[in-house]
This record gives sequence, structure tokens and C-alpha cells, in this order.
Amino acid sequence: MTWAFYGRYRRLKHSKIVWKDDLATGLSLIDRQHKEFFRLVNKLLDSSVSIGFSADAKAKTPVFLNKEDKPKIIIDSFVFLKYYILEHFAVEESAMMEYKYPYYPVHKARHIYFRNEIDRLELSLKANVPPHEVAIKLNYLIVNWFTNHIKTEDKKLCKYLLTEVEDGKKQLLGRLKTIVKGFFKK
Repeated sequence: MTWAFYGRYRRLKHSKIVWKDDLATGLSLIDRQHKEFFRLVNKLLDSSVSIGFSADAKAKTPVFLNKEDKPKIIIDSFVFLKYYILEHFAVEESAMMEYKYPYYPVHKARHIYFRNEIDRLELSLKANVPPHEVAIKLNYLIVNWFTNHIKTEDKKLCKYLLTEVEDGKKQLLGRLKTIVKGFFKK
């Protein structure tokens, strides 16, 4: 690899994905899961960047672990991220089915799209695409798709759930916690 490649590589940047109040759905349990997802993605992005270059910007020296470790760290992080996405989406989809959410097929199709995009990024890593490039694509996917999904689809779902539950928010949160326990076994 040439220094020109590393120079191009260095110009690719990611920014932290920040939770903002406009992402709140009105259901604290769902919001906590979304915040945890952002934390996991930021950790993955940070690890892919820190593996790629030294902290000393003037040195322009790539810092790599041995060839076997570097992809393993990123791929292991990706596996955990995928697991978290599957579990979170399963919680939402279970609630949609239980409360007969009329837009369930559309919402589920959007979840499938996102899972497929994550799978594609993981395959890129396994095909030796530089981790930093995959991280940039992941950052773009999260910032653009996932945050938009929360602002539109998830807010619509949570509003529906809150209006459908006759006994109010407390009963809904209790039921959602029961669903979560079924997926996130502690």
C-alpha cells in the first residue's frame, strides 16, 4: 500500500452519533435501547479509526495490530452490533404484533432492509475492505437511515402503542419489559 492510499484513507472521517431530544419516542424503554445502540456504534467506529492511524496526526503512520487481530476486533464488534439490532427489532416487532399495529408489514420491511445493509457491511469487512471505509459507511447508514427511522417510523409506532393501551403508559411499559426479558436474557 502506498502513502497516497493512506492519505486518502486519512481524509475519510466519522463523527460521533449523538442522541438528541428530537429522537425521543415517548417510551423510555425504546429510547434506552436506541441510546445503547448509538453507544455501540460509536464504540465500533472509534475502534476502527484508532486501529487505522496513530493519534499523532503529523506522524502519518498507520497503526495496525497484527493482521489476524485487527479484523477480528472489528468483526467481533459487528457481530455484537448485529445481535443487538436483531433483538431490538424483535422487541419492536413483537409489540407491533401484540397490539395489532396496522403498519406492521411496512415497518418490518424497513427493519429487514436495515439488517440486510448491516449484513453487507459485515461481508465487506470479511472481504478485507479496510475497516475505516466500512466504518464510514456504517456511520452514514446510522446517521441517515436509523435516525430517520426513529424520527418517523418508531415515533409513529410508539404513539400508536400509547394510544392503544387503555390502562396507559405504565401497563405498556410493563408489557414491553416482559417482551424484552424474553429476548435479552440476563
